[in-house]
Amino acid sequence: MWSKNRNLFVGIGFVLQLAVLTVGTEYGGNRNWLDIGFLSFQPSEFLKLAVIVWFASWIHDNEFMLDEPLQRWIQPLVWVGIPIGMVGLGGDLGTTVIMGLIVLGMLAFAGLPSRTIWTLAAMAGLAAFALINVGGSNRGARFEAWIQGCTPEQYETVCWQTMHGLWALSSGGLFGLGPGSSRAKWSWLPHADSDYIFAIVGEELGMFGAIALIALFIALAVTLIRLVREFPQPLTRVLIGGVFVWIIGQAFVNIAVVLNVLPVLGVPLPFISSGGSALVANFLAIGVVISCVRHEERYG
Repeated sequence: MWSKNRNLFVGIGFVLQLAVLTVGTEYGGNRNWLDIGFLSFQPSEFLKLAVIVWFASWIHDNEFMLDEPLQRWIQPLVWVGIPIGMVGLGGDLGTTVIMGLIVLGMLAFAGLPSRTIWTLAAMAGLAAFALINVGGSNRGARFEAWIQGCTPEQYETVCWQTMHGLWALSSGGLFGLGPGSSRAKWSWLPHADSDYIFAIVGEELGMFGAIALIALFIALAVTLIRLVREFPQPLTRVLIGGVFVWIIGQAFVNIAVVLNVLPVLGVPLPFISSGGSALVANFLAIGVVISCVRHEERYG
């Protein structure tokens, strides 16, 4: 069902994302929400899954192209690049980066030569750098502060979130302050329930709680990789690989941002951060994986 309706899924996602660019709600400098009165949601979260299904199905139908030169891949990459570019036009750098990583990861799981993948990764990196520089002075200042280190003058501006995230994480010690006992989440740390939820986990549950959460993501990663190896058919392998890069990759990008290993990107921690759109999309992705596995077990 997922493969047969791939054009429908990505078409709906395209229309919704187009609506975001025209009548969407802007928050924090990003236009990535649709508000229909009784409900507001983020179409780009569901667009990730639509792109995964579409691209996995396309690779399955065109497996012969895996040995073709990069020039032959321009057309399909343009097709998947259009929705990614639309998200970027809305100013959502984090989701744009994650979607780019998903496409690169799917190509790797498909078996595309590493030389081609690295070439595409370099091109994607240049595009992300351009988006940082044209996306507003605040984003560029955050990136500069991450590269050069925060100065006292930047503490109350672009470095506030980064510094308070690190302080919250470190204040938890080994065992944490206790569930619900966070101090940073009370107006000190912006987006404490979403982008910086890992800092609150560390503050309330301590180092052991943070490590336990990371271990859960590692367990999910091992499970997904095992399924990729168990079902080597192109559609299943690439689709599960895309979900792997999305959920596991995004989780570790989120954690790396909190640890200041990466600049602030604004991506939620899968299954943990608040936000119904991301949570529903994550569970849908796992549901698609389960559906593919059951289909392979039944029909081979």
